[in-house]
Amino acid sequence: MMLGPRRWAFLGSAAFLLVLVGEILRQGELLVLALPLVCYLAVGFYSALPPLTLKAQRSLNTKRAMSDEPVTVRVELENLGATLELIELVDSVPTVLGLRPGSPQKIASLPAGEKISLEYAVSGMRGLARWKNLSVRVTDTLGLFLREMELPCEGELVIVPTFERLEEIVIRPRRTRIFSGQVKARLGGAGIEFFGVREYYPGDERRFLNWKATARRDRPIVNEFEQERVADVIILLDARERSDVIRPHQPALLTDLTPTPSLKGRGSPPSLGEGAGERPGRGWGRGQEEASPQSLFEHSVRAALALAHYFTAQGNRVGLLIYGKYLDWTWPGFGRWQRERLLRAIVSAEKGDKAVFEDLENIPTRLLPAGSQLVFVGPILESDVKTIVDLKLRYEVLCIAPNPILFESAFLERTPEVELALRLEYLKRHALLAHLRRVGIRVVDWDVNKPLAAVVRGELGRSAWRAALIRRGTVQP
Repeated sequence: MMLGPRRWAFLGSAAFLLVLVGEILRQGELLVLALPLVCYLAVGFYSALPPLTLKAQRSLNTKRAMSDEPVTVRVELENLGATLELIELVDSVPTVLGLRPGSPQKIASLPAGEKISLEYAVSGMRGLARWKNLSVRVTDTLGLFLREMELPCEGELVIVPTFERLEEIVIRPRRTRIFSGQVKARLGGAGIEFFGVREYYPGDERRFLNWKATARRDRPIVNEFEQERVADVIILLDARERSDVIRPHQPALLTDLTPTPSLKGRGSPPSLGEGAGERPGRGWGRGQEEASPQSLFEHSVRAALALAHYFTAQGNRVGLLIYGKYLDWTWPGFGRWQRERLLRAIVSAEKGDKAVFEDLENIPTRLLPAGSQLVFVGPILESDVKTIVDLKLRYEVLCIAPNPILFESAFLERTPEVELALRLEYLKRHALLAHLRRVGIRVVDWDVNKPLAAVVRGELGRSAWRAALIRRGTVQP
C-alpha cells in the first residue's frame, strides 16, 4: 500500500508545522488550527483500504479481424473482497491498434461482490495484438491511500490484411515428398499427364496399353503417367528497410505514365493507371474492401499471405523465413495448423535495418530443405542477384518482385529529369531481371496496381508453363 504522496505530504507537513510552531511560540490558536488536519488524517487511517481481492476477465467480439475493422474489447472486473469506494481501470492498447470511439479508462465505485465493465473499440491495419494485464488503481474516499496493481487479463487479436486468392501456380521442384499431391514429380507412375512408355509388367492395367507401340515393337507396351506429389515450399519474405518504398501521406497520383515511343517493345513500363480500381482480393476467411497500402512492404506481405494460403491448400509442406529486422523462421509443416502458424508469422512481420541482414548472402541455407521450391517475395535489389543465382544451384527459385519503380513513380513530380531517371532505372531493372531469367529463375515483375492473381495466372499458370516449354523445344505445339 502507498499513501497518496502529494495530499498526505501536504496535510502531514501542515499539521506538523502548526503543532511545532504552536509549541514553540506557546500559541494555542495554532494548535487548534492543526486539530482538523490531525482528525482528517486519523479518519483516513481508520478507513484505510481493505485487502484487495479482484478478478479481471477480457472478451473480444472476434479474435480475427480484417484491416480497419472495428473490434469491441470488453473488460470485466469482479470484486471478491470488501467494498471499494473509488477504483480506476486503465487498459493498455497494443501499439499495432488504434483507438476507436470509447475510452480504455474508467473510474467508479465497486461494492463487494459486484462487477464493473470497461468497453471500447479498436482497429488496425495489420499485426498480432496481445493484451497481458489490466492496470488497477484503488484509493479511499479521502484520497490519502493509493494502491496500484496489475491483474492478469490476457487477450489476443489477429489483424489480417485482405489478400487475393491465387488460382494456379505451376512449380517443378527438384525433389518431392512421398505423399500424393499436385506437383509433378518427374517420375513415372499413377497420374494424369502422359510421361512416356515402357514395357508391360504383370499387374499393369490393360487400359494403359499403347496399341500402336505394341504393334510396332511386337511386345506389350504401356503408357506411363507422371506422378503428382507434394513438395517442400519455402517462402522468403524480404523485410529489409532498404528494400521498402513508402508512399507520402498525400500522394500526387498521376494517370498518364505511358512510355515514350522510343522505349516501346523494350520492356518499358506500362501505364500506372492500368488495373487501378480493381476490387481487392478476399482475406483468410472473410474480407472487405480497403485502401491500397502506402508501403511496398505491405504489398509483399499480402503476396506472402496469398502464397502461403495457396501452397498449404494444395497439400504442400510449407515453411517461412522472414529476413530483415531478424530471422523469423517457421518450420515447414502441413495442413490447417501450419497455415495458421504462417498467417500469424506474416501478419506480425516487421521491417528492420540490422547491418548483419543488409544483404541476402546471410540467409541460413542450412534451414532450407535441399531441392525444395523457394519463393522469394520482395523487390530485387542489384546486390541480391548473386545470392539468388547461388540459391539456384541447390533449389528451384521463384521470385515475386513488386516493382518499386512503378510504385514510386506514382507520387513523383513529372519533370523531364524525373522522366529520364525513371526510364533509366526501369531499363536497368529490366536487364537485372533478364539476367535472372537466363539462368532459369522464374521472375514475376509485379506492378502492384494490378491484381496479383491475374499476373500470377498469366505468368505462372499451366498455359504459361507450356508456352515456355514450346519455346525451348521441349514439347511440340
